[in-house]
Amino acid sequence: MVEITIKNLVFGYNSHKILDGVNIIVKSSEILSLVGPNGSGKTTLIKCMDRILKPKGSILMDGQEIERMSRQEVARQIGYVPQSSSTPLATTVFDTVLMGRRPHIGWRVQDSDLDTVAEVLERLHLEDLAMRDFSQLSGGQKQKVLIARALAQEPAVLLLDEPTSNLDMLHQLEVMETVSSLVKEKKISAVMAIHDLNLASR
Repeated sequence: MVEITIKNLVFGYNSHKILDGVNIIVKSSEILSLVGPNGSGKTTLIKCMDRILKPKGSILMDGQEIERMSRQEVARQIGYVPQSSSTPLATTVFDTVLMGRRPHIGWRVQDSDLDTVAEVLERLHLEDLAMRDFSQLSGGQKQKVLIARALAQEPAVLLLDEPTSNLDMLHQLEVMETVSSLVKEKKISAVMAIHDLNLASR
């Protein structure tokens, strides 16, 4: 169980501030929905939390500054689902999700890693696509695979940037219900950028 604390966060490009004095606490078993129009800073905040961007101010995990943590340590704790569905390599869905185990894998993949991937694929109803080429999937299918990859990390904190984009209503609800149940079951935290108020309230 991890508590995320954001103190006086400031970020901008040149003289244009996108985030200015953001203060947030997200406890375990909580979902924080960031709701707002495009350009309001939702994605920027999530990227700051995953150390993709370097803001001023503090982001702490259980009192420890994430800037002082190793990249691998952050990767073990934080699962990030970006808006983009591109991957640099031609790979199967199974192997794409297996990449989420990278922070935990030593010299070789263990049976437990394969079991984790299989469990996540089943949970998101992706098992029938396991051997499909990721690049050949639809936008919605790719989005679900990226969510599965983050869940395979077994993170303490899940960051999702518009996780329901490219999904039809049925799959939007499925993703939201999956995230909600995992947050409660695993006692993790989730921060989600979303533009749909109805989905955010679920």
